[in-house]
Amino acid sequence: MTRLISNRTIFLWLSISLAVIGVGLIVLLMLQYGPRKPQASVPEDALARFQPTHTRAATPTPQPEPTSINPTQTVEPSPTPTFTPSPTPTPEWMTYDGIDFRNQEIETLISMNCEGDQVYLNPFRIRPYTPELFESGAFYYNLAFSMAWEHLGFYGLWIHSGQSPDFGDLPAYPLQLYLENDESGYRRSPSDFNAHLQSCLFGSELRLRQGDNLSLSEVVAAVRIPAVEVDEVSRHPMDLVPFLAENYPDSGFDRMETPGLLFYFCGRQLSGEAYHNNHDYWTQSRIIIGFIPISEN
Repeated sequence: MTRLISNRTIFLWLSISLAVIGVGLIVLLMLQYGPRKPQASVPEDALARFQPTHTRAATPTPQPEPTSINPTQTVEPSPTPTFTPSPTPTPEWMTYDGIDFRNQEIETLISMNCEGDQVYLNPFRIRPYTPELFESGAFYYNLAFSMAWEHLGFYGLWIHSGQSPDFGDLPAYPLQLYLENDESGYRRSPSDFNAHLQSCLFGSELRLRQGDNLSLSEVVAAVRIPAVEVDEVSRHPMDLVPFLAENYPDSGFDRMETPGLLFYFCGRQLSGEAYHNNHDYWTQSRIIIGFIPISEN
């Protein structure tokens, strides 16, 4: 009899433990994959840091002469789907509009055109592209930094999006969430996503802050690359702006001028889209946004 009671007690505690584990897993899955409302406001203390009370860097790095992109121009394609190596570990081009990507973290604030919406990205560090970042797997497994590259006089920042394995938000996740999720926290359809880009993101204002330096830029271009087209876009890192201008004519990339800046990050499957098995949950698409500096004059 005692043995029977002991077995029942063990079975009861085992059942309770499995139930708790199961409920915990369900909660974690809901937190990561369930509905989540996007951020549309920023704390006052963060906003205060982006007020134009500071000056830009006194001696900005010399930039290439401004040029406009002709969507029909011919550019030699990149031989591989990776970025062309930078000439030095800390290339001089790592400066955009007075913000030196080499030295300190940067903070980001985007003021949208919709009802005063604002999106804030937590500070993140940047490293220039080197082959080792990909070959060693450092860029994919060390999520503590973003990567910069330069092409045709334009600057690109590949910023980690989505969430980390411990459910922490990666730097571009607030912007990704604002674009992909509607006000109720549910995923938009592709057509709703594009309409949201046009009405809220185009013409919005980007502020980059680094120490006492503040950069002001305008969003002039944006596009979402669906899963079936990601591989093709990945083959054009060194002619990305003219490639996008030619192949996505409504995206605004024909308006990009040097020196311009790109935010490049991964996105998820949207409502009504088929899941693409060649990419994981967080890398079903690419979202690319183009900025040009706003003159102080």
